[in-house]
Amino acid sequence: MSDGRQEVRWSPRLPKHKLRRLYEQDALGICDEELLDEVGWCLYVRCRDILAIQRALKDSEVRCPRCDARQVATYVPRVTKDVDEVLRCPLCAWELTWGEFWQSFRHRQLHPGGAVPAFQRFVGDWEHARSPQAKMLAIDRVVHAFHYSLQDQPDRPCRAAAVNVIAGKLKDVVEFLDSLAYGPGSAQELRRVYARWRANVESVPWLSLPSEDEAKQET
Repeated sequence: MSDGRQEVRWSPRLPKHKLRRLYEQDALGICDEELLDEVGWCLYVRCRDILAIQRALKDSEVRCPRCDARQVATYVPRVTKDVDEVLRCPLCAWELTWGEFWQSFRHRQLHPGGAVPAFQRFVGDWEHARSPQAKMLAIDRVVHAFHYSLQDQPDRPCRAAAVNVIAGKLKDVVEFLDSLAYGPGSAQELRRVYARWRANVESVPWLSLPSEDEAKQET
């Protein structure tokens, strides 16, 4: 089974410095399409992996990594939900136990949680985005997305989803997002997304950010 484990590869999270540079240029009205695409595709493959894990957990269908590397979409059904169940691809014979597959994404910020709609929206938006403005807005929305409670209060934000797609610990990533540059070149919709995100952050009791006045005093 060890060979099958080596073929399971998950995409990394986006480095902060690339996103910071993208926002700094956008704030100045500069469109670096190469950087824009680099950031967007990094987020795209990450979200795609998160959604693959969602399908494995919810629908009991595991995406075969060997077929995926050949750009063939093959899903292996999970029948018993036992950790020792062997997942075997009917097309290429790749195999791995469910327990080993689960260990491959454990503690790697790949669990979809309550942000599945945001990840799904980004994948769809990015695939259809043609203009730099549409690409930037798709990026902005997914990095400012939130997990929502899956139980008693489905409309209550409970955790920033950015930590799933941006490298770093949760509080560090939230503080990083709060420091991103916005300027005359930034679209109004980006400012509205940030305002909604900031309101959500402030509604989470265990996570606080300095007020705008406090932030100015610190600088």
